[in-house]
Amino acid sequence: MIQGKPIVINSGCRCEAHNKAVKGSPKSQHLLGNAVDIRIPEGYAIEWLASLASNIPAFGRTGGIGQYPKKGFLHLDVRGNGPSIWTL
Repeated sequence: MIQGKPIVINSGCRCEAHNKAVKGSPKSQHLLGNAVDIRIPEGYAIEWLASLASNIPAFGRTGGIGQYPKKGFLHLDVRGNGPSIWTL
């Protein structure tokens, strides 16, 4: 487990202007307050954290899990019409 490591939120709910500035999707779940991007703690694999998230129904069965290994963050959302899983 991630003992002693903080979960750092890079992005949560976004306004349209900020979403555009960070080149977010025009249909981003962040605009609805349904998404979070978390920084991957040093020493942990993004694939492992995505696997843990996939066991949580709100993410793995009906939400979204996006892996961004080059940027060092994991996107999680509760879209409700998933699953939607991707790696960029």
